[in-house]
Amino acid sequence: MDRNKVITNPKQLVRMELKNAGFDLDTIIVPERVYLLADDIFDIMKSMNCGQLQYPVGGGIYIFNNNHHIGFVKANMCSPAIATQAEDLIACGVKELIHIGYAGALSPDMNVGNIVLTDGAYNDTAVPRLYGYNCDFIESANTLTDRISNLLIENSVIFHRGKHWTTDAGYRETWEQIDNFRKKNALCVEMEGVGLFTIAKYRDRSATAIYIISDTLNEKGWNLGWDGQVISQAVQKVLAAIIPN
Repeated sequence: MDRNKVITNPKQLVRMELKNAGFDLDTIIVPERVYLLADDIFDIMKSMNCGQLQYPVGGGIYIFNNNHHIGFVKANMCSPAIATQAEDLIACGVKELIHIGYAGALSPDMNVGNIVLTDGAYNDTAVPRLYGYNCDFIESANTLTDRISNLLIENSVIFHRGKHWTTDAGYRETWEQIDNFRKKNALCVEMEGVGLFTIAKYRDRSATAIYIISDTLNEKGWNLGWDGQVISQAVQKVLAAIIPN
């Protein structure tokens, strides 16, 4: 027995979940692209009645009414959890995963309500090492990121594109860390990107992410931006861009 061999297989669990719900993993047709939406972004998308729940995988895959090749799910929170979710979605056949969530601004030039499309994340989590990647930076998929960039541009969505920082401990950021990642041109910080990108890389699939800036960190302290309509307006712009016509 190879005691270093991984004994769990996401496809086994996904197959069982689908069978219990009356589906056959080998015959279902899942969307090629799935958006993983942060909690209230998912709730807003559901309220728009633009998709229907189809498969009980990864928290429940909804398929858009106007394009069955694209779907959305409620994203798990934190890097390990979204990594597990990505494993399940990929196991059932999803090829492209795009996370849409919130992030704190690191760059002094970023403001609440700004939109960031990421080229990858500086790693401050455990997930990559557990998958054999001992690196400080995990890229998003360049081709997919370019496609999402074009989609946003076509829908007149103003955004910033660049690198960011993923941490497992959202309340443990220090000024030393902030200065360090600013010097590396990280635009923002959040908790899921590295987990998602690692699984996509490991499984030879594509992933990227869009973030709405919800708070800022600067020398004056931590500024939460939930008062007003700026964040909700940014969310609406992003959703309008990704919903198929």
